Amino acid sequence: MKPLRIICYNIHGGYDNKGRRSLSRLNTLMNDLDIDIGIFQEMETRPKRGGTAEDVDILAGAERPHHLPGPTLKEGKGWYGNLLVSRHPITRALVHDLETKSVWEPRNALDALIETPQGKLRLIGTHLSLSSSMRWWEINNLIKLADAVEDEAQYPVLFMGDFNEWFWSGRLIKHLDQIMVPLSCSKTFPSRYPLFKLDRVWCDGAIEKAEARTLTGREVRGISDHLPVLIELQLTQKPT
Repeated sequence: MKPLRIICYNIHGGYDNKGRRSLSRLNTLMNDLDIDIGIFQEMETRPKRGGTAEDVDILAGAERPHHLPGPTLKEGKGWYGNLLVSRHPITRALVHDLETKSVWEPRNALDALIETPQGKLRLIGTHLSLSSSMRWWEINNLIKLADAVEDEAQYPVLFMGDFNEWFWSGRLIKHLDQIMVPLSCSKTFPSRYPLFKLDRVWCDGAIEKAEARTLTGREVRGISDHLPVLIELQLTQKPT
């Protein structure tokens, strides 16, 4: 059975490094990479920021009909925040409010249980604050919220996103490395000359093989101010 292919990507509202906006280009990238599940940060559908109500469908395409939006800011029917799109059905969909203080941009986390051909996979994606103290607050809130809905079956978990952690030795990264298995990937920001590893992935549970790598080719270098992370996953078993 072929590995599951997952992309984690801060898409900068759909704008490239020259200020041009295209969600169809991101859909083409997913199709070229044969992506099963996409986790996106900075998804933008607010009209005043160039978004439209159709942007989620344009990005996901007909190939990924299952969606979990996580709005953090709203404008009429438009919104900004996190987004999950999937080829496979989402059997449980949660959006965790990370209780970010009001002086900062609100933050949340997507928590989806997905019925893949290899079995059920729990996928958690987030985008943390720029403030180091706020990131620590948010991650502790997220761990408590995620634990509160843990299943007896203990499904395999992937945890990923833009963590805005500039220093590899920061206590946030050390803490997450202690409770989950980090997947190695390289620097992602800024996309033209990457200096910082802001986008990261961890895993836990019954996983036979999990690999992550930062995509650096010319086809992705200018699409956003971040580079995407590609994850390939083989689950150990199919829980009942």
